[in-house]
Amino acid sequence: MARLNRNFLAWIGPYPYNPTLIFLFFTFAFFLKSIEAITNAPVGLGRWLAALAILLLSALPSGLFALYAFLIQKYRRWPSNLLTYIIEVAAGQALGVFFAPLMLWVLERNFGFSFVAAAALKTGGFIGSLVLVLFAFALMHRAERSILNRLKYADLLVKKLESDRAELVKADEELRKQTSRFLHDRVQSDLMVVGMKLKTIAGKSSAEVNETINAAIARLENTRTTDLRNLVEVLAPNFEANSFAEALQILADQYRSTMKISIAVDDASSKLDPRILLGAFRIVEQALLNSLVHGPASHVQVSIAVNQDGVTRVCVSDDGPGASRAIENSGVGTAVIDSWVSILNGVKNIESVPGHGYLIAVEIAPERIAPGNSGKPAETSKHFGR
Repeated sequence: MARLNRNFLAWIGPYPYNPTLIFLFFTFAFFLKSIEAITNAPVGLGRWLAALAILLLSALPSGLFALYAFLIQKYRRWPSNLLTYIIEVAAGQALGVFFAPLMLWVLERNFGFSFVAAAALKTGGFIGSLVLVLFAFALMHRAERSILNRLKYADLLVKKLESDRAELVKADEELRKQTSRFLHDRVQSDLMVVGMKLKTIAGKSSAEVNETINAAIARLENTRTTDLRNLVEVLAPNFEANSFAEALQILADQYRSTMKISIAVDDASSKLDPRILLGAFRIVEQALLNSLVHGPASHVQVSIAVNQDGVTRVCVSDDGPGASRAIENSGVGTAVIDSWVSILNGVKNIESVPGHGYLIAVEIAPERIAPGNSGKPAETSKHFGR
């Protein structure tokens, strides 16, 4: 029984006000209620004038109700619950009761049209009319409230997804930093110790053994000073120690044995917010990996530029076989790119021509960046065939 009562009260309200729907509904209701006055008017021009006057009479209180609903919806400063909802509807009905006689008098004086409307001035009539209005609002707005509730739930899911994306990116960056520190502090020092021990052995061995040991030492030193340093830089790029352009070159070096990579970075990019630099770096990183895995492409062009409005454009294009819509929206690389676009509140655009290459461009405006997670990324795609 209690559940039935709760469902009934929820059915009554509160509902979001739709001023347009309220205006049309009450105009139609008032007009139908007055249809007898139109039929009693003389046939011809008199009847048309009567219909016009009745329509105007119906539209005036309906417009008042719609304006009242709009103002309440926009400027409400009190909690919206069933009690306040009933009070709002009753106040709107009271406005109609008090203003109706004045509007009727204006119409009668200007158009010579006499019309008698039953006004709910008594307590019983007012309450009965209020019940009918609440019932009418429930019928009009129930579907709208259901849609709004679903939209709110969907919005919560989107925010949860965006929050999860931000946390995943944060955890990924932290793991990269820890791995980078381990490689720099532990592995690099271990390689140095091994090299020093090999050098002590080299002086006590034959020429042939010394040659092999020296080659091993040279390889270890190259790994320590070049390969390991580049890997650390890719895992956790330091844009203060190395410029953004240098970091991209180090990233591209990993792929240059299989693809030709051209990089163009303008001077303004070095002054970007560190979050934009890191996000752009990760987007390029995943785009290059996609060009290798889903291509393979033979030539990739990377460009990062800041226009006169301060909007950063990250563009990666290749001459690979292109991609279908399904491939564009799948894969870990795409998820990482979308996460960064979401965090930076950017706009992603994809152009893919099967057989003629693939292009991904991300635009980031500095004023759209907010601390933590931001809104869902906008995305557009252009396809010129399959």
